Formats: sequence, C-alpha cells, structure tokens
Amino acid sequence: MRKLWIIGAVVLVLLLAILFVRFRKRAVGMAAGSAQPVPASATRWHIDPAPEISLQINHVDGLTLYRGTPMVLNVRVVNHRAMIADAQEISDRVYIQQLRDTANRGEIPKERVEATIARMELAPEVSAISLGDDTVPWDSFLQLSQLLPDGTPHPLNWTTKLVRLAQAKRITLTAKTEAELTFVVEPSSAERIPPGEYPIVAALNVPANRGATPGAWTGEANSDPVKVIIRDKPARLTPGDEEELDLHFAAYFYGIGDFVEAAKRAQSALAVNPNSIAAAIAIGEARRAHGDLKAALEAFQKATTEYYRQHPKSYEPPTLILSRISDIEAAMESEQPQAGPPP
Repeated sequence: MRKLWIIGAVVLVLLLAILFVRFRKRAVGMAAGSAQPVPASATRWHIDPAPEISLQINHVDGLTLYRGTPMVLNVRVVNHRAMIADAQEISDRVYIQQLRDTANRGEIPKERVEATIARMELAPEVSAISLGDDTVPWDSFLQLSQLLPDGTPHPLNWTTKLVRLAQAKRITLTAKTEAELTFVVEPSSAERIPPGEYPIVAALNVPANRGATPGAWTGEANSDPVKVIIRDKPARLTPGDEEELDLHFAAYFYGIGDFVEAAKRAQSALAVNPNSIAAAIAIGEARRAHGDLKAALEAFQKATTEYYRQHPKSYEPPTLILSRISDIEAAMESEQPQAGPPP
C-alpha cells in the first residue's frame, strides 16, 4: 500500500514537471518560429489496443506462507494503452488552456496557438477491447499457471475457487473500465500444497478463431509472475508470525464475504501487536463492508494515529486511510435525521 502511495506521488510530480517544461519550451518555440498549418486531410492515427493483466496474491506481488495459509488471488485486466492515451489527452487539455491564456495575454500570436492546438487534436486514439460473447464468456480465456524452472507455463494444480464472478459474459475495456476476478485457495486446499517455490502467472489467451465477433480482441497477455514460497509451519510461531498469519486469514475471510470473521481475525492480529497499522486497517475494512460505520471509523482513526506516531517526519500522508475516513463520515452524515422546519 505504501509503495502505491509513493508511486502515485512520484507520477504526479513528474507529470506536473513535464507539463511545465513542455509548456515553456513550446511557448518559446512558437514565439520564435512560424506556425505550421495542419493539412485539411489530416486524421488521427490509431493504436491497436492490448489488454494488460495483473495478478496479486494476498494483495502483494510475492510472499512466503506456511502450509495451510489461505490465499486470495486477484486478477485484473485493463486497457492500458487506452488509459495512457486518456491521461495524455487530459494533459493536453491543460496545456491547450495554458496556450490560449498565453495567447489572450498577447504573448503568442493566436494563429500559431490554433495551429499547435490543431496538431495536438490529432493525437493517437486507442479503441476499446471487447472480450467474450454470449456463448463463450471472457473469463473462460483466463488461466492460472505455474512457471516451470525453464520458464514454461504449466496449468496450476492448486484447488482454487472463484469467489468474485465475472459481471458479464462479454466485457468492453476502455480507459475508464476494467475487469476483475478473485479466486481463493481455501485452508484445506492450501494444506495440500507441498513446500517449495511457486512462480504463479495469470494469462489471457483468446485464439484467433474466436475473432468472429466484430471488434473482439484475439491474442495472448500474461501477468508478471508472483512468487509464492510455501514452508512447513513450525511448532511455535513468533508474535510477528502470528500477526501475519491472522492478517492472511482476515484477507481470506474478507475475500469470501465473511466480514464478521474477517474482523475477528484482524482483531486477533491487533491483540498480538497493538501498534499494527495493517491490523487496524483490516478491521476498518471489514467493519465498513459489514455496515458498522461507527466501528469502522474508530478503526481507521486508530490506524491514522498510529501511522503519524510511527512516521512523525513523513511527508507522505496516509491517503487511503484518510479517504476511508472521509467517505465514512460523509455516509454517517447522510444517515443523520434531517432537522425539520422551525416551529
């Protein structure tokens, strides 16, 4: 989670820096140069879309577990090229507004600004991705595999259970939409997995003969591997191991929709380590999903307090926790009875 916050902050800073440098360079160039007219026949060029698939197990990209520890496998499919094109379009809109403001101040001739804007409006477009149809659902093309030592994928022989079903047989992926499936390995099934290292990948493989549906995508897309290391459970666990094990079980129960049991296991983790931010967040998520907003708010507030206690000099705020608190407070406010008109 912290890694995601850092990446988001870095991306935002880089984007703002790029926008500023790009604007200044183009503005100077336009002021010094001449406008280049856009041919009347010019059209936007097209980039073929390609799905990008990601896999996380227990919400991380690699982990070590004891035998019998349940797993939650989240598979997410997005139209990554469309997302990039959409982000570029948003950036361009900001830049275009800056150009027009500059032209309105008389710093750049308007005809040069309009010529530049016309070229920018010819930015590449990425079409949507269509997967599946009424006879063959899109998730039938998804496969979980284990990479052999030579890198060859082999169908995963773990017993998995699909707990978050596909919402539709056919999906359309745009810059704003995505698809997600959730599988679990139940504790009894996890107990049967021998100790060892297991690089796991998710693959989307749509053969060419399924391309009869107009606009349907065909091809293959693979996730990065997630390495799972399975070890025999020792006779005695350290407090840190107990906390981690409770959190894995909490994630499993949350994944199958048993929010009461998820909160209990997260509470057990917090009892082992009262300073656990992860345990407080897990309690908050479970209580929130169960509809107990007051208890969820208390848990997230505890997580926030603990975060700032442990990271007093951090420039990075706990964005996710603060967002949860804001959402819960808004929901609780809407549930309050509205005061009637004054007598």
